[in-house]
Amino acid sequence: MMTGTELLHMIQPQQHTGAYDGPIGRLRLDSRNVRKNDVFIALRGTVSDGHRFIRDAVRKGARVVICEHLPDDIPGEALCMQVPDTRSILGYLAQALTGSPARAMKMVGVTGTNGKTTVCTLVYQVLRKLGYNAGLLGTVETRIGDRVIESRLTTPDAVNLAESLEQMAAVDTAFAIMEVSSHALEQQRVNGIRFDVAAFTNLSQDHLDYHRDMDSYIDSKKRLFTMLNDRAVAVINRDDPASYQVTDGCRADIWDFSFKEDRDFRILDEGPDGLVLDLDGAIVSTPLTGRYNAWNVAQAYLICLALGLTKSSVVAALGEAQGAPGRLERVMPHADAAIHQASAPKVFVDYAHTPDALENVLKALAAVRGEGDTLHVVFGAGGDRDQSKRPEMGRLADKHADVVTLTSDNPRTEDPEAIIRDIRMGVTRSDKLFVEADRRKAIRSAILEADTRTMVLVAGKGHERYQEVHGRRHKFDDREIAAKALTEWIERRVHKKGRRPAKSSTKKKEAN
Repeated sequence: MMTGTELLHMIQPQQHTGAYDGPIGRLRLDSRNVRKNDVFIALRGTVSDGHRFIRDAVRKGARVVICEHLPDDIPGEALCMQVPDTRSILGYLAQALTGSPARAMKMVGVTGTNGKTTVCTLVYQVLRKLGYNAGLLGTVETRIGDRVIESRLTTPDAVNLAESLEQMAAVDTAFAIMEVSSHALEQQRVNGIRFDVAAFTNLSQDHLDYHRDMDSYIDSKKRLFTMLNDRAVAVINRDDPASYQVTDGCRADIWDFSFKEDRDFRILDEGPDGLVLDLDGAIVSTPLTGRYNAWNVAQAYLICLALGLTKSSVVAALGEAQGAPGRLERVMPHADAAIHQASAPKVFVDYAHTPDALENVLKALAAVRGEGDTLHVVFGAGGDRDQSKRPEMGRLADKHADVVTLTSDNPRTEDPEAIIRDIRMGVTRSDKLFVEADRRKAIRSAILEADTRTMVLVAGKGHERYQEVHGRRHKFDDREIAAKALTEWIERRVHKKGRRPAKSSTKKKEAN
């Protein structure tokens, strides 16, 4: 266990006051969580400044404080160290004070606007299928050994991240697979982690409410690749033009691929039940559908090879990997109705909440639907987020879907009707456009009023099990609601032969 004096020598602050040579506890960001002998580090955030809570932390037992300016006076005795930028050293401290757990396993980091969750989940599933002890950190969940923990952030803060890796190391995890968001890179949450493999999926408009512009967004992604040393591998999707900016100056060994320019990577077959791919001579049959999933599968395949797995074992395991929940996930009716699913509408749920992601999933379903089939998309846009993408999402839905229903996503503190009006600015059609701000009603109506030739896509929330309204998260799962509606559709139209299907109690408002 490190002592306060040892930490002082490690940090070498600009100046310090007080002294403490005893053992130190945990690193804390929140003064409310401080316990006896802990280390409190004061961060300047967008909402609050941790320097305001130094005295509270010391009163609760912190014996070491790391800050950007020394307080005039603090109660009791504590070692206070001043550094130029607390955020820049936080990741390194978090790793050091948990015993540098990332060094005990091979680290994989995946960044990009879309595809991070699917790529990470595929790699995790392959590793587990092949008998390796792997951990997963991502948007949907964190997996440590046999434990599954629901995630609240794509990439946790530096302290929680280090603690999760510490727990993985404690159960002899060999590989840690993690999504690395642009926010995490900008906020330096992964500082102190040496990645063995890093991957770039793609880049499109997102998070411009946080990043100033697209150049800043790209620069944040680039940080992951400038962190790599010359022994690491970078797996890069060259079909995205931003890949060249992201890897500029990268010292790692670059493994890139392209389905557009590289004849060694080809889509051999595609349909609603999956893809068959030629990945540089390896034929992979995957249950994932949609052309964009060809990029995700190729990326996962190369990451696994970079980790030292054999081609034949990876090909076999990818053939059984189901990918991430809520990513173009086919909704199935409940058990009693499942035998009739072939005659029911095809219903999919997807997390697509950016223009690029929405266009990709719509084009993927349009490419595999049968002649004469109708594609109906139900979607909205998140409140308190980048408003500029809303009309663009409306335009893309208008272009690629036959029927569009606009509804709420996570409105947060915004008026759902106002968000819908923003989306409608990009829609030119006057027919086959419906508005229903109540998301539950919108999903039920779209499915119950569908016919056997309809494909329904419910987009925007995917795996999420809540809807956020005015600061509260209410229980809400698109997949559950859609499955219940699909089951009801079958019961009405198949189980009750001879009766006309009952009209949905939900009345959609057709936009004028």
